[in-house]
Amino acid sequence: MITWPTIMRPAVLTVSLVLLLVAAAPAETFTETFDGGSNVGGWSYFPQEQVEPAGGNPGAYLHAWGLDTYAPWPATSDPTSIFCGDYRTAGVTGIGIDLIVHAVDFSAEGRECTLTLRADGGTPDDASDDWIAYVLGEFIPEPGDGWRSFAFDVPSQSEVWPAGWQSLALGPDAPDPDWAALMADVAEVGFHHGDPSMFFIFQMWDLGLDNASITFEGTVAVEATSLSAIKSLFQ
Repeated sequence: MITWPTIMRPAVLTVSLVLLLVAAAPAETFTETFDGGSNVGGWSYFPQEQVEPAGGNPGAYLHAWGLDTYAPWPATSDPTSIFCGDYRTAGVTGIGIDLIVHAVDFSAEGRECTLTLRADGGTPDDASDDWIAYVLGEFIPEPGDGWRSFAFDVPSQSEVWPAGWQSLALGPDAPDPDWAALMADVAEVGFHHGDPSMFFIFQMWDLGLDNASITFEGTVAVEATSLSAIKSLFQ
């Protein structure tokens, strides 16, 4: 045990001391399983779709069919959900998804599962200033492959543009991409089926998603301002 010399006590008693301790908080992950018909985040392919009670990975999942597009792009539709907002303050570290392709006209070969994070410039009803940051993952499953899981690191605390991430303007008035600004206000999370900078042939799709997840890992700050609190740290 460390003792406090008598000669130090007057100085300690007359000076207001502040000690800040920062400790890592345990990581927490929220996962949307779609069980019971839930859909936190409002995940949607924006065609004909419904939450199926079975057939997921496991249990319920979001099933879409009759989708005529060059690249499916399921995304959140609720910017106030746990999947969106201020990533930096929340300490977001990762996002994940499970995908399945039941059927497609020609082929789904060679298409990356791409995580996209949208910035809307604070104008949700005006897409002219929207842009996305995106990172390519592994290839999406092909029909017959079953479910495939994907996980992405999201460096929300980075002060610079992170390696491996790219950007794409979605509107003519989109500003220069700014990672810090995006991390302060993510308006939408999506999973583009392929590199979003490329174009593919239009096809009819029957597919689904499950277990959309987001992981948080923040810090806990403890402030000790009293002599007894500070002394207890040394005992």
